[in-house]
Amino acid sequence: MANYRVEMDRVMCISCGNCIETCPKLWEFGDDGISSLIGSPITGDIQTKKLQKLGCSIDGAKKCPVMCIHVYDGDNELI
Repeated sequence: MANYRVEMDRVMCISCGNCIETCPKLWEFGDDGISSLIGSPITGDIQTKKLQKLGCSIDGAKKCPVMCIHVYDGDNELI
């Protein structure tokens, strides 16, 4: 079983919506207008979500112009 996770620094987010457009199954705009990982609680500046499959997470991270999204396989950062 894969141990993937996505981490997003919501303070760095500029709300461009690229991640949402690229991967709407994973991201949405939060109530505060900032991109948010669907189904992941917002606590502090870093939002984290564990994934069974990478899906479009890497594509969404690559589209972020401020690089506030990081994808990991275990402890190895993929992007």
